[in-house]
Amino acid sequence: MGEVRGGNRQGSSRSDEVSPMKMATPLLPLLGLVVAAGIVWMTYPTVLESELKTFRSLSPEDFEVIRGSAITFARENATKGIVIDPGQERSQVFVLRCKSVPLLLVENGYDVLTIDAFAHADVRSPSTSALREQMESTFIPEGQPGKSGHVSGEPSGLEAFIMKHRDGIDVAQRCR
Repeated sequence: MGEVRGGNRQGSSRSDEVSPMKMATPLLPLLGLVVAAGIVWMTYPTVLESELKTFRSLSPEDFEVIRGSAITFARENATKGIVIDPGQERSQVFVLRCKSVPLLLVENGYDVLTIDAFAHADVRSPSTSALREQMESTFIPEGQPGKSGHVSGEPSGLEAFIMKHRDGIDVAQRCR
């Protein structure tokens, strides 16, 4: 009647087991924190402000001369860290950078030519300031930029950290 078969104790084995739900419960807040941090990392807005100026559009031939002088300028200042993305041959846009940080974006559109001077470009690369002033002195102002006025300070703190490690833009870079 009260035979025990092979030491099987069916009633007590369930109390010794830990359910998967009980094991996962302490990990849920940690998982939630990791997910929230990932969402913040991916969606945190960063801004590198710029001052936009608009001018009368140039002919493709005239813009090619300006683009050529910017390419020459970048080559002459390469040891300082100035690089140019000249676009494809006969492109109507180019970007000057101080290492990874944009300094000037010049685009010759159909209606207007625009120059975006990014925040603190003159401090980051004083020689670029002279090039920009030289270009602007030969252009004819036209149109109204979408944003006017002085740009505020450079990104700092969390925004600078995220720009450096997520966006690849180290605002601490200088090209002198």
